[in-house]
Amino acid sequence: MKTTLSLAAAMAIALGVAGAPAQAEEGLYSGVDLLFLSPKVSNQGVNRIFYYGDTPTVTNEDGTIGSDLEFAQRVYLGYEGADGGGVRVRGFTFVYYVDYVGSVENGTVISLAGSLNLDVDAIDAELTQNGAFRNWLWQGSAGVRWGRVSARENAIIFEDVPDFVCAGSTGVEFEGAGPTFALQGQRPFLYDGLSLFGRGRTALLFGDTDIWSAFNSNGRYTLENDFAQVWEWQLGAELECQFDAFDLVTAIFWEAQRWDSDSDYLGDLGFHGFGVRTGIEY
Repeated sequence: MKTTLSLAAAMAIALGVAGAPAQAEEGLYSGVDLLFLSPKVSNQGVNRIFYYGDTPTVTNEDGTIGSDLEFAQRVYLGYEGADGGGVRVRGFTFVYYVDYVGSVENGTVISLAGSLNLDVDAIDAELTQNGAFRNWLWQGSAGVRWGRVSARENAIIFEDVPDFVCAGSTGVEFEGAGPTFALQGQRPFLYDGLSLFGRGRTALLFGDTDIWSAFNSNGRYTLENDFAQVWEWQLGAELECQFDAFDLVTAIFWEAQRWDSDSDYLGDLGFHGFGVRTGIEY
């Protein structure tokens, strides 16, 4: 299992190219990240999501789940005190139908195609602490996360496979909660108001995983006390413009996520793409 120490070590490397504006002032802040992410699941992950149960006549399963960049969003609201401490709430959601192309072999090759309804949601509630060191602005945060991943097939004709025993929507759903930790660093770049930044976050979620299988006579199986770890990374540039009543913050960044469970039933779900941020600081 990965540890928080590995997060700190990786962030130290990432932040070597990152950078931040001056210490933020006391007050409220809020914003939205408009994200364009490409979801991916490995071949092995597809097998774990779709082929739970007995498939004695099938000698090989093959398939991929993926899509081009699709829209997702993250919203946040926070408050920072005069001493740099604060609170923040964040919410992330991705809901989209992604493509599935696969095949199984049982003496002959049976082609399967369709789509997957992928729904990923996360809510973070955390404490934050800012601190300045030379020209750097650092922020650490810790709190709790509730997270949910639902990956349910849509119109994949598993009935064509000889071992098919149970009709209905095939796939997995995980829901859990646990601690989350994050670290970010920013540094001014070229001129006042522009900065480069790097951010990293991990969450350790404990919950249950439901598996719906076309190849299990029970149809549905619940794995209790499953453990999932989530990793998120961002690297980008931020511009802060000051006005009389508020500061306007805009940013563009690269983002990657990975959702991984001890049971492997999440299929090593990953995202990568870019985002655009718009925020206001009072």
